[in-house]
Amino acid sequence: MQRSYSLDQAAGLLNIGRNTLARRLREAGVLGDDNLPMGRYRGNTRLVLVATGTYWHPICGWTHYGRTEFTDAGLDHIADRLGINIEHLPGHRPAQPAQQPQHARSAS
Repeated sequence: MQRSYSLDQAAGLLNIGRNTLARRLREAGVLGDDNLPMGRYRGNTRLVLVATGTYWHPICGWTHYGRTEFTDAGLDHIADRLGINIEHLPGHRPAQPAQQPQHARSAS
């Protein structure tokens, strides 16, 4: 299963505010006015996922919602599209070799 990030999480990883990220993605044509993917991003599960669910609203009753989530590839794509450097992301750090355990030696 691939890892995904909500708009809040993606904004934190890209080091910008959630509202700023949403606005810039709408301006770039990635998200629509409802903050759901639009155009070529709709249905492109390699980059963007839409988590759906229902909740109980006290006046309207059961209500459906959709929440945009970005995959690792999606984060790379939107960072490139928006000109944001993302080398600091956990998934983008170069692999470091595992350190060998160090055992204490006795003085005797």
